Amino acid sequence: MVSYSAGLGSFYFSSDATVPSVISTWNDGAINLTSILGYNPFDYAGLVKAIYIGETATWLNDFGYMSSAAPGVHTPLLTGIDSETNAVSGYEVYIPHAAGETLDFFLNSGGEGGVFHAFGAINDYSGSDLSLHTKWTVTQVETTYIDANGDLVTGLLDTLLVGFEDARNSAAFYDADFNDLVVAFQFIPPRATAVPEPSTYGLIGAGALLGFVGYRRFKGSKSQLPAAAA
Repeated sequence: MVSYSAGLGSFYFSSDATVPSVISTWNDGAINLTSILGYNPFDYAGLVKAIYIGETATWLNDFGYMSSAAPGVHTPLLTGIDSETNAVSGYEVYIPHAAGETLDFFLNSGGEGGVFHAFGAINDYSGSDLSLHTKWTVTQVETTYIDANGDLVTGLLDTLLVGFEDARNSAAFYDADFNDLVVAFQFIPPRATAVPEPSTYGLIGAGALLGFVGYRRFKGSKSQLPAAAA
């Protein structure tokens, strides 16, 4: 079963009426993980935990990730997102990665949208729109996780929140509200100095991913991605 994160409860929303107004004040500009965290998490083997916060999009968007180990492959985590039926604020998934393997996460929208990334990859299927489609902030959240020594610990963990805008900037209805999809990311273990056995992270990531994929509901999303990639 998919695990649930309560620590970000003040950010959770399920409609336009409950969107936290603070999202509009988040940072513009590209996300530099080294500057934000003080180190590059992808220099080490570990996990990225993605936590679903909320969405307001009219389109049934998709959310997933890409890995440098498989260039061009888009792996969906949640498709046809609809906060009323198949997405619950606080649900989370773990994606394992090897040392030197980088991950980026994407929103895939329909109509006059595109594939827009969290960590700076260039937009895909977005016409001439190469602009950033994210706002972001960092907060600390009390989290239980396996640290760099393989011990289960609880403590404050730097948590990156990213809000996506799903429409091209050329669309008449482009509103730049950046709450079409909001996701939080944690990088585990933080500031890794020793890496537990890769099998440990692989088992954790595989189990959580199976649960998250099993929870999703497939809908008739107007996907920008070719069918083979989705």
